[in-house]
Order: sequence, then structure tokens, then C-alpha cells
Amino acid sequence: MRISDDPLHPAATPRAMRGATTTSTNTATRAATPAATRLAAPTASPSAPTKTPRDSSVHTVAKTLAILEVVAERGSATAKEVSEALGFPLPTAYRLLHALVHADYLVHVRDERRFELGRKLHALGAMASAPTPRPAAG
Repeated sequence: MRISDDPLHPAATPRAMRGATTTSTNTATRAATPAATRLAAPTASPSAPTKTPRDSSVHTVAKTLAILEVVAERGSATAKEVSEALGFPLPTAYRLLHALVHADYLVHVRDERRFELGRKLHALGAMASAPTPRPAAG
């Protein structure tokens, strides 16, 4: 299960991206849809309001989660593969990939120039798949 597929914690997406991101519980459809098509770049319109820092932050989080999904779907990915899959400029892909490496969510395999899921994601996956303890009836 990808982070964005978790029905208990739906992903918050900026208003401009809501049309491109589905919130349906149809996992088969979402699994068949690559992250690149779920994260369509919003188009600017002449009457569009200016972005606030909050909108920009939410958009950055959405980009970062899309990167994690691409790397998870492929098992590993180069910055160029991520950039092409999501339509991000290469410097943006590098910046976000290295932020994820710094936070231990990804590992940079320098010899192969690839990025793989890191220890924090593996730990989160293990916690997510563990049974949730229920409080004792009292």
C-alpha cells in the first residue's frame, strides 16, 4: 500500500491538483496509474490567485510523496528517471531526492547513481502492517 492509498490518512493536496489526484478507494485503478499521471502540474490561468507560501509548501509535499511513490514502484530510480516520470526539472528532482536522503527516507547508492527506499520508510511500513493494539474494555 502506498502512502497515498491509506484510507485512514488521505493525502492533502493543493486545490490546483485535486482534479488530478483521485481519492477513490479503488486501489487497482490507482495502482495501475503511474505517479506521473496522478501528479499533473497545475496550469496557470490569468485570473488565478497568487500562490501563498502554504500552497507552495503543500505542493512541495505532494511532489516529495510522488517521488517516494516512483522510487517504490520501480524499486530504485535515478534522478533523471524521477525527473522524466514526474515532469519535474532535474534540479528540483535532485533537491527533493537529497532532502529525502538527508532525512533517511531514501538511500543514495552512489556507485549506481540510484536512489532506493531508506530505513525510515521500511520502519514505517513495518509499523503500518503491525496490528494496532486496542484499548482494553473497561
